[in-house]
Amino acid sequence: MLKEGDLILLYKDPQRNYLLKVENKKFHTDKGFIDLSSLKNKDIGQNIETNLGEKFYILTPSLWDIIMKIERKTQIIYPKDIGIILLKSNLFPGARVIECGSGSGGIALALANFIRPGGKVFSYERNKEFLENARKNVKKAQLEDYVEFKLKEVKERFDEEDIDSVIIDIGSPWELIPASLQALKPGGRFATICPTFEQLTQTVFSLEKAGFTQIETLEVLTRRILVRRGKTRPEQRIPSHTGFLVFASKVI
Repeated sequence: MLKEGDLILLYKDPQRNYLLKVENKKFHTDKGFIDLSSLKNKDIGQNIETNLGEKFYILTPSLWDIIMKIERKTQIIYPKDIGIILLKSNLFPGARVIECGSGSGGIALALANFIRPGGKVFSYERNKEFLENARKNVKKAQLEDYVEFKLKEVKERFDEEDIDSVIIDIGSPWELIPASLQALKPGGRFATICPTFEQLTQTVFSLEKAGFTQIETLEVLTRRILVRRGKTRPEQRIPSHTGFLVFASKVI
């Protein structure tokens, strides 16, 4: 049975799906309202009806759902890019990771999900409003125990050393390459995202100058397919360019 505070995805169709907590309040939709406290008598996979008799399904939200539905104060890194970052950054349960640029908390909660239970994400942010919103989003995903937020602008070095991965999400990532080099353990991974070619080239050349190796740049494109009887085709609109991903490894 679901309990107070559980996070669920209330799903009717691709346009009507909502990330909600089980709590004592009413949730209103164009199909009627649902008393969220009545979810405490339900299990995942069951359905619940609005006061108008419209049926919604109670589902477990995926990490994708959670990231796309967080409250945003900044542009987020999209799940299509986060997935590659997670795999290329050699993350594992117990890893210690630095994130610089907390933003809206999307990447912090994704990192926390993969490094738990023994790991830690150290998330740096210079804007207090952004940091508090990111903290709230991570807490909503029930991952706050694995993220330490720091209201601090890093210029020369991070507070931590012997770090497994450093992930930079600021407009000038090359400025933090020396600090990343100092914080990473030998073989540790550096990752960043660059929206423009100019940012990309300056970042890559700075990584080369700093002595990083295994430098790689890629772009991730996704396309949804509309599956319909007799007329299956790709969607006309696709989320194309969001940024160039850059990865590198520290060597001695």
